[in-house]
Amino acid sequence: MTNPYGYQAQPGPGYPAQQGYPAPQRRPSGATAIIAAVLGLVLAGTAGYLTIAELFIDMPVAIGLDDLPGGVLTYYGMLAACALFGLVGALITFFRATAGAILLLFSSLLGAVAVFIEPTLWDRLYGRHYEAVFEFAQSEAILRFMIMVLAPLTLILAVLPATFRYLGHKPQAQPIYGPPQGYPPQQGW
Repeated sequence: MTNPYGYQAQPGPGYPAQQGYPAPQRRPSGATAIIAAVLGLVLAGTAGYLTIAELFIDMPVAIGLDDLPGGVLTYYGMLAACALFGLVGALITFFRATAGAILLLFSSLLGAVAVFIEPTLWDRLYGRHYEAVFEFAQSEAILRFMIMVLAPLTLILAVLPATFRYLGHKPQAQPIYGPPQGYPPQQGW
């Protein structure tokens, strides 16, 4: 069909389809992954310091590790594993690997479970134990409170879908020839 000037009307831009490269994918936000990694580092430092301080610095010389009951060793083993997994998981998360979020998940679970079942492992009453923790009279109480807060926060941020979306995102490779992605094709060439 022709218009009053005698030639065929051209379709509008984008109809039926635009030529050129497709629009690039939006890069997912890394806020949740980065915050989870930072909290995981703080959690690892807190759990590691608490373990080292109570086992090697504050323990009397006459008492060795083999003198401690099994529940106490289990507690410190869980804290040490929390520190190790938290440190490795945070570093791997900073390098954008999905395994980092999974290690942060394990670390936060170990930290939360260790601190919340500590009275059972030490054969103490829950009420008296948490009274001592929430009085903040000793540095160990402050460290335990920090683990109580940091472990659930790290767990929540590590399992969010936005964290895994950011860690699993791989940008598309640029084509060998042609304009870079995101730029419209040049007209008139």
